[in-house]
Amino acid sequence: MKAILSVFNKDRIVEFAKALNEFGIELIATKGTAAEISMHGIEVTRVSEFTGFHEMLDGRIKTLHPRIHAGITTGEIGIVAVNLIPFDTSREDPLASMDLGGVAMLRSAIRNFELVAVIVNPLRYNAILKELVKAGALSHSTKLVLAREASEYIVAYDSKIDIVLKRMK
Repeated sequence: MKAILSVFNKDRIVEFAKALNEFGIELIATKGTAAEISMHGIEVTRVSEFTGFHEMLDGRIKTLHPRIHAGITTGEIGIVAVNLIPFDTSREDPLASMDLGGVAMLRSAIRNFELVAVIVNPLRYNAILKELVKAGALSHSTKLVLAREASEYIVAYDSKIDIVLKRMK
């Protein structure tokens, strides 16, 4: 199994990545997340190596790739740990701060929650690891709860975007 890690909030990500790696799960991560993980001696494959496609537009386009989404759809990528770049309403162009690839990965994982655990909250890492150790896999009910949390997370993110769009003329 593979896990893709793409987190703006890097709280607990190193410990989580280390435990996943020790559990035999191959780690794939975006540039900043991979740098944080590899800095601690943990083996990780960068998204660009996994897809064979270099990041574009200063890193804004990296995970919008068929290999990523096919992996999530088939369960080859069985863990998707993503938290989004904060939507910055204080910028002159707030839409420029919108996270695109992270949202797409979350939606793919939610759509395929029966095969994929989608994690948006770093506070969930320990419980997920405990269940993996105890049962060898995450239960359907755990993955459903995680998918619901991810859906709520996206709704909250999208509502901020909606507010900005409604203010535009």
